[in-house]
Amino acid sequence: MRKSLFILGTVVSFVLSILTFTPAFAAKNEIIFDAPNGKVTFNHKKHNETLKIDCMKCHHTWKPGETAGKLCRECHQAGGEAKNLTAKDALHKTCRGCHDEAKKANKPAGPTGCTQCHVKAK
Repeated sequence: MRKSLFILGTVVSFVLSILTFTPAFAAKNEIIFDAPNGKVTFNHKKHNETLKIDCMKCHHTWKPGETAGKLCRECHQAGGEAKNLTAKDALHKTCRGCHDEAKKANKPAGPTGCTQCHVKAK
């Protein structure tokens, strides 16, 4: 009886973990990037739904119709497909680059300064 309950509990836990696991970019409105110089909070819902930014602008490796794909660091790392550009540089180029473009076009723009994005724990 005890062994059956253990097995049942293990199976239920496993199934629940599969059902509740989704990549951070698909499941949350806000994504936290844990950077060494301070956490960066990214509001995915605002960029996607409110600002109507095309998914491919950030998720450039996706194929049409995909809603999930590789994380930046999977390619942008030593030995990865895009080893010439680190994840840090790729994110700065994409995020800060887009904010700079908006600012130059006199449109509402996100932050471009280091401490405006990177917030150190208190």
